[in-house]
Amino acid sequence: MKKILVITLIFSLVLFLPFRSGAQDQPEKSPVTQEQFSKLASIAAIMWWAICFALIFFMQSGFLLLEAGSVRAKNAANVATKVMVHIGIAVITFYSIGFAIKSFGWPWCFILKWKGKILSDSTIWVGTLAEVPGDYITGFSGWLNNAYSYMPWSFNPAPDVYIWAFFGSLLFCITSMAIPGTVFSERFSFKGYILFAFIYSGIIYPVFGWLIWGGLAGSPILDPNSSLLRLVDRFFTPSVESELGKKLLGYGMSADGSSKHFYAPYTDYAGSTGVHSLGGLIGLMGALYIGPRIGKFKKDGGAVAIPSHNVPMAVFGALLLAFCWFGFNGGSVIANYFNNSLYGKGAGSRGLYLADYIYSDLWWVIVVTVMAGGGGILGSLLSSLKLSGKADPLIIANGLLGALVGVCSGVGFVHPFFGFIIGFVCGFQFPYSLRFVERTLRIDDAIGTIPCHAVSGIIGSIMAGIWGQGFWWGIIPIRWVHPGGEMIGGSFIPTFPIQLIGVLILFLWALPAGYLTFLLIDKVTGCRVSAETEEMGLDISEHGLEAYPRSPEGSSVSF
Repeated sequence: MKKILVITLIFSLVLFLPFRSGAQDQPEKSPVTQEQFSKLASIAAIMWWAICFALIFFMQSGFLLLEAGSVRAKNAANVATKVMVHIGIAVITFYSIGFAIKSFGWPWCFILKWKGKILSDSTIWVGTLAEVPGDYITGFSGWLNNAYSYMPWSFNPAPDVYIWAFFGSLLFCITSMAIPGTVFSERFSFKGYILFAFIYSGIIYPVFGWLIWGGLAGSPILDPNSSLLRLVDRFFTPSVESELGKKLLGYGMSADGSSKHFYAPYTDYAGSTGVHSLGGLIGLMGALYIGPRIGKFKKDGGAVAIPSHNVPMAVFGALLLAFCWFGFNGGSVIANYFNNSLYGKGAGSRGLYLADYIYSDLWWVIVVTVMAGGGGILGSLLSSLKLSGKADPLIIANGLLGALVGVCSGVGFVHPFFGFIIGFVCGFQFPYSLRFVERTLRIDDAIGTIPCHAVSGIIGSIMAGIWGQGFWWGIIPIRWVHPGGEMIGGSFIPTFPIQLIGVLILFLWALPAGYLTFLLIDKVTGCRVSAETEEMGLDISEHGLEAYPRSPEGSSVSF
């Protein structure tokens, strides 16, 4: 036995100790050049993007399981079909027209005039948005833009690293599009849903996306030269010449187009409003338009609970979504690096590498995401116990998701503990908001999407503004807000009023756009299935099969 131990020890030493024989005779290796390191960093960024985007795409599986498990068994196959079909429709529609609108403001970019100072080099530019040099509309360069055609598909990226911007935008669009249909599930016609998918991915999502993300030149809540934004900055950020202003400049903050006050635009780091609240409000308008499911409300106005057919499936879907959220928020790290790198003292203009930026920002985003999720679970658990005296797994699952929705807006700059508070508030409100939606508004929300996505996204955006305002007024210690110092560039810090204005714009766009969309669908294909079809279930009536066959032979469409 002793011999075996001695032999094992000698083998381990030989295997793991470095072999240095002749090392002194070898020439010293030259250090890695900046160009080589930059290429390596780009490869690391692309690989991280690929992993994150795969996770974002896999969120569709989570949406499928969550909705299918939350509805009745007779509609589960319909849910699966909807998810697959809206993916296919979004791919071609967003490529053809949606991306040009979302990222460039097509066709307004050829019409709207833009005049002002470009922050990175103080160049004064006058012309249409499409002519802004270096494509400051999105912060990118090297795209086809309008050099080849005025058609929207000519705005798609050339085959280089920036093609990931299109792919990421597409996946965010698909994620947002999975949300509205869950509100009016079990009674919406499949033909109507096909038309809805075209409209949502081609118009509804891209227009709002341009307002809060793509319109750095032109959007009233993003453009550093916007009169509205400069007015808000004037009253809610300090002067750059003040004592606090000098500290903020040293931390990496930048002035707006006036050069007198700080640039504090509407900020939605990972889509609280741009993805989730938009989808939830459009779903709300759909549920209002087509009405509740048969048997949902009593004659006296009371709401009847329609039980889920598979609670473990729904909870697993929520957990799968939570897992994929690390890609959803984590992938926004590099996306925000590219978007913001040309402004002020951004990471790109300082000559920092992507790897530096990832290491600085990624850990912050992931930790804040985890903290919010924990807060959402505890908040929804507490409210579930207060309302019913029992821990409802579906309430807790939706509380977790609501927390992750809410923290998306400020995940790039709020402190991790404040992320926990955001998550707790969003989780706690879920059952109360759902009760209000059902009992007061008398809206049949099939799986609780409105409080989970619409309400949580709005709460998160507003709370991000509260945190940001504390930063601008010097109430919160500077180092509690990330990123800062040499790593600034990934996230802008908003004021409270600009976040309120952004939420107002959300309502002004989503509510009328949603109503007109369902009015159009109703005229063209019809929105709601017949009462007989609804009673039968959409699996049989719309798809000719059952998700759970009741006979040994099963049921399927015959060809």
